[in-house]
Amino acid sequence: MPITSHNGPAAKSIIRTVILFATIIAVPLFVCFSVAGEQPKLGHKSVRIIHEGGFKFKDLNKNGKLDPYEDWRLPVDERISNLVGQMTLEEKVGLMFHTNFAVPADGSVRYKISRRERKALEGAGYGNMTGQTLATATAKEYIEEKNFRCILNNGTAEPELFARWSNEMQEIAEKSRLGIPILFSSDPRHGIGSGSHVHGEQFFSEWPGLEGQYGIAASRDTVLIRKYGEVIAEEFRAVGLHMLLGPQIDITTEPRWRRNFGSFSESADLTSEMLAHFMDGVQGNSVEPDKILTMLKHWPGSGPHKGGTGDWLVYPGDNLDYHLIPWRTGFEKGALGVMGYYSGTYHDTLGVNFSKYFLTDILRNQLGFTGVICTDWQVVGRKGVLYPALVGNPIIDRFEMAINAGADQFGGEVLSEDVVQLVKMGRIPESRIDLSVSRILRWHFKLGLFENPYVDPDEAGKIVGSEKNRQLGYQAQLKSIVLLENDGLLPFTNGGAKPRLYLFGIDSTVAANYGQIVDDPAEADLAILKVSSIGTDLPGATPQGDNTEVNIDFPEHTMEMIRKVASSNTPIVVDVNLERALIVLPKELLNISKATLMTFDVHDAPLLDVIFGKFNPIGKLPFDLPSSMEAVREQFEDVPFDTKDPLYRFGHGLSYE
Repeated sequence: MPITSHNGPAAKSIIRTVILFATIIAVPLFVCFSVAGEQPKLGHKSVRIIHEGGFKFKDLNKNGKLDPYEDWRLPVDERISNLVGQMTLEEKVGLMFHTNFAVPADGSVRYKISRRERKALEGAGYGNMTGQTLATATAKEYIEEKNFRCILNNGTAEPELFARWSNEMQEIAEKSRLGIPILFSSDPRHGIGSGSHVHGEQFFSEWPGLEGQYGIAASRDTVLIRKYGEVIAEEFRAVGLHMLLGPQIDITTEPRWRRNFGSFSESADLTSEMLAHFMDGVQGNSVEPDKILTMLKHWPGSGPHKGGTGDWLVYPGDNLDYHLIPWRTGFEKGALGVMGYYSGTYHDTLGVNFSKYFLTDILRNQLGFTGVICTDWQVVGRKGVLYPALVGNPIIDRFEMAINAGADQFGGEVLSEDVVQLVKMGRIPESRIDLSVSRILRWHFKLGLFENPYVDPDEAGKIVGSEKNRQLGYQAQLKSIVLLENDGLLPFTNGGAKPRLYLFGIDSTVAANYGQIVDDPAEADLAILKVSSIGTDLPGATPQGDNTEVNIDFPEHTMEMIRKVASSNTPIVVDVNLERALIVLPKELLNISKATLMTFDVHDAPLLDVIFGKFNPIGKLPFDLPSSMEAVREQFEDVPFDTKDPLYRFGHGLSYE
């Protein structure tokens, strides 16, 4: 389906006028800004400070003079051009690899390992990526030898230790030939616990979801989501993180897709609204040294997977344009990073990251994106049905295809020597490498990392997980809770008497603040059952002829447990915590339960606050909830709100009268 531009002749005329005006006034304003004495704070460990014109600058390349890329007074484009002109091919290519290196719990930097240790690890099969970091990876290899300057840090440590680790890594980078600082990224880490990417103890403030945004979208609170972005930026920068690999702006038009939980909504409009306010908080009007960058994912909008699997994007409703709506919003808000997903595409039977049609024709040429296109993690090293044209091909050929398709950076890969070899063989011109490197360096300059990449460990301990930020997260958890059904049972008051409570899935220590805990539901005044939408049986791909299908029926073993509790004749409240895909709730559950809620990963206390009337629920579903698997099978993967007779419509959510 063709993608149209919203820029008419009048708009283009205005844009030309604005550009002309900006060109005329840019230099005078810039000079006034500099003369006014806007000296940025310089953070340094080993490089000398150059004094010129009453200002201070860092001698990053150690040549004793002020180079344009070191001069913070100059326009970013001029600084980038000067730096790229000084870089070796190997230094340039290093920037094109966004690899993994995680802070360990003890905050120690692994600078190097012995040959014997490396050989033992490789012999034991630990030479490949093992979750967070290559087991054999060292700071010396990654920073000094391979010139990596974009590093995904999904590790966890106490904030002070985290910040010190970041500083030590930056000091190693500062000592390098050109002193190019490291941009540290992270997957989402502000949920109520660890998600599938960030593992370990949670020190950051806790918001609804593990890695997802359904909860914040259910609140419909645009002020709160801007605060969410501000908190993420504040806590990230405190420990030395600079980029969020997110938010996930896939439109969840296919109920079965297992990564739906990471998205905002089935509605492109609600997703765009939430995204706009989030980016106002996390990036601001223009990225400053106290803000962070976003890397929007997953291009081109990975909601419409065939049958809900993670293989092929399909558009039976010819509705690609609908899935691009949030991307337009993100680009208007200044997004400088995009991550392509693993999916195969209908257009050329290639994975997204190898598709010139999706990366260049649509993303670059039609949507006008000028930032960095980064592959999803370890895409190049994978083989299989997603990339039929690449099966059996050497990895070096895949790098070439991805670069020619439009990719600038490779997530999770480490074989930078392959790209160097492509240039030396004449298969990729160095000018193409320069283009990607210039886009990537813009991140570092806009974030102010060349001036100060260091953080204050003591301040990190005060900022990360502060009481102020945790209270905001708690409010978000409260506002995210959706009351689906209420047969007059809630809010539960028990006539003013302290209730006896039977619990499933609820921390009894927390619940003791609301009532007396009993072990037998027959002895309880109220049974509160917090259940997972997947229980212990993850809905997975089940054979359906030659294809696969993701089954999202409510787990039968969970339903059996609910029936047993119901046999006690004690009134039941059921909370369904949504995980991964959507869920088909059985009508039997709704008939048995006197009140039914849906949550998106919240702690027990806010849930109990709602049940006992300390907070009046306001959450609204950010999607249609399907009524049957049959209806799910009949709907189009790419079309929103087209399941037949949904159990609950988008926007459903009850409050107390």
